[in-house]
Amino acid sequence: MQKEQIIDSLYDRSFLKEDESIVLSEGFERALIGVTASEPKVAIYDFFIALDCVIEAEPRFDFDQALEWLERFIEIKIEEDESLTPIFIKTV
Repeated sequence: MQKEQIIDSLYDRSFLKEDESIVLSEGFERALIGVTASEPKVAIYDFFIALDCVIEAEPRFDFDQALEWLERFIEIKIEEDESLTPIFIKTV
């Protein structure tokens, strides 16, 4: 599913109100598992599926490089945009 389709689906399913917006991380559409119930709404991604997305998108990376890239990506997102930074969770 494309980013625009995901956003439309979130509105259609009433996960977002008409006056709300959300920040999605490009390239991790497959890893999206939901949005927070609290305000402001924040996208929630499965960390390990996101890691798979990085490995698929960057075949030159070995596992450790992909892991390091994703962890740095998350750090940068937090530093740049605290309030709307997507959450990456490690599922058990």
